[in-house]
Amino acid sequence: MATLQYTGVFALLVAEIVVFIMLILPMPTRWKRAMITWSSRSPVAQRVLYGVRIAFGFVFLLFADAIMRLRKVQQAKDSTRLVDEHTLCQHKVQQFYAQRNTYLTGITMFLGLILISTHSLIAQLVENPNASAAPRLVSSGPGSTKAQVEKLKGELSEARKEVEELKRKDRDMETLKKQAESSHREYMRLADECDKLQKQLDSKSESKKDA
Repeated sequence: MATLQYTGVFALLVAEIVVFIMLILPMPTRWKRAMITWSSRSPVAQRVLYGVRIAFGFVFLLFADAIMRLRKVQQAKDSTRLVDEHTLCQHKVQQFYAQRNTYLTGITMFLGLILISTHSLIAQLVENPNASAAPRLVSSGPGSTKAQVEKLKGELSEARKEVEELKRKDRDMETLKKQAESSHREYMRLADECDKLQKQLDSKSESKKDA
């Protein structure tokens, strides 16, 4: 029974390896997008993934059982003195099977996690190709460097135009301020002259009344 269980775990490991190789193989984006879309939306694929999740639960239980068996074998070796050759050989066989089962179940779970992460990453890159194209703009190639230089030159020229516009506005403000100050001074001068003329007219009118 145990041999049948671990045979199933080995079959799951082989299936994981095959799927992982299919994911990382270089192929046209159209084919990879179709494969990712099918694995994400197909009802059959969803049922298979559901079964694989249940299988991973059993694999985790087998992994815990294999670790416990390995510890028991190690403790039995440390607590007893193995003198008989047959007993020593039997103990080594038990230790071998315990280690094999531990490695088999552990590698199966580890590769399953890697497979899930790889599938999610490839799905994001296939569905959003623009997200992966952004880092290419900052590559160290000569074409990208030239494009960046041209872009910086354009931004610099725009900044210069804005600075010149601000300077022109400042000059206009200074000119308006000077004009306002000169107009104010002229107004005050005219007001003073108006007062003087008004006083002169008042004094002449009073002198005429006295005469």
